[in-house]
Amino acid sequence: MTHAAVGAMRRNGTAPDNLVLAYSNPGYMRALNVAWIGSRLQNQTFIDFGNSQATALYQLFTKNGADTMGEYNAPNYYGMDFWALGAMAKYGPESSRVREHAPEIMAKMWEDISDHYNPYLGNMVGPYDRAYTRDMTVHDAILSLYFWGIFGYGRLSVPPKGELDLRYDGTQGAAIALIMDEVNGAMSDDARQKLLGSFESGEQKERSLKRTIYYDLETEDNRTTTAWLSKKLMIGGQQLAETVDRGKQFVPAIAHWAADPEHKPFPLNGYFSLYPTATTITAIAEKQKLTISYPNTTQPGTDSFQFMLSGIPPPWSLAGNVVDGFTNVPCLDVNVTATGLQELPTVYGSSIYGSYYYNITYVVPSNFTGTPVVSLDLAYTC
Repeated sequence: MTHAAVGAMRRNGTAPDNLVLAYSNPGYMRALNVAWIGSRLQNQTFIDFGNSQATALYQLFTKNGADTMGEYNAPNYYGMDFWALGAMAKYGPESSRVREHAPEIMAKMWEDISDHYNPYLGNMVGPYDRAYTRDMTVHDAILSLYFWGIFGYGRLSVPPKGELDLRYDGTQGAAIALIMDEVNGAMSDDARQKLLGSFESGEQKERSLKRTIYYDLETEDNRTTTAWLSKKLMIGGQQLAETVDRGKQFVPAIAHWAADPEHKPFPLNGYFSLYPTATTITAIAEKQKLTISYPNTTQPGTDSFQFMLSGIPPPWSLAGNVVDGFTNVPCLDVNVTATGLQELPTVYGSSIYGSYYYNITYVVPSNFTGTPVVSLDLAYTC
């Protein structure tokens, strides 16, 4: 246990190590583990480190009233955050900062999740800092295990029981079950009603959201997310200016809609998302509109906007319909404005985390001047 604690304490986010304060899920697990080991071994150095990390994580979460994780709106890793926070609340040393802050953070997380969750579509609106699945009704995200454990299978989005990702995530079931009461107990009645509610009964309403995510405690550097939700269509985008590619788990812009509203138990979700080739992106979600631009064209990856379109209903395709860019999409009218950009032919057959998609790409010509922008006006048609 001593080796585990010392090894964890040595990680400080200095390159090439990536455990910076904003890397939420391992950060919370480290604070818990080192504090717990310190309590068991009566090692004050370990206890102090765990408390200092818990305090810093809490300060980052609550900075300027943001109440946001550094690893934000991540349906998969929110499950690991809840595991660490639930374990903090249940097993953290008495009178420790680890134990003190966990219930408040979990309560505010549930409030934010209930704001982002669409019970009709069975998904959280984007953008996502990290996501494997883009559709929680088809492929599992660890957050689904809490929906299952708290509300019962099928009340909120959980994929079919035989789904491979769910079987993989389910191996954590026993560990998650041990702290389910703590995670459930942190949820307010208001958040519970919104998660279980509907647009028809009034618990859910059309709404716009805006959040700020901070990188650290020393600066005011931040990212901004925007989202708009209605019952059958929702849109999310993120504004960031960075220099390192976040990888394919990062979803800076995405739209979901009910591509087959007759599908049960949830509508078949159609969705398209921006593949993150650039590191400085301005993606803004508004009512029925998504606008994406690359303000810093000196960076690599700003020569194209690559969209992944998925969730096309098989009956629609079998009826002879063919996806050709955004001109023919089931149940959604998409009006694209991409001045000065060149649209490439649509290509199908690639996959990301088990989901096959159509690639719809707009190329920025080499002689383009100014800021490249793609604007998509969206209207639900079914």
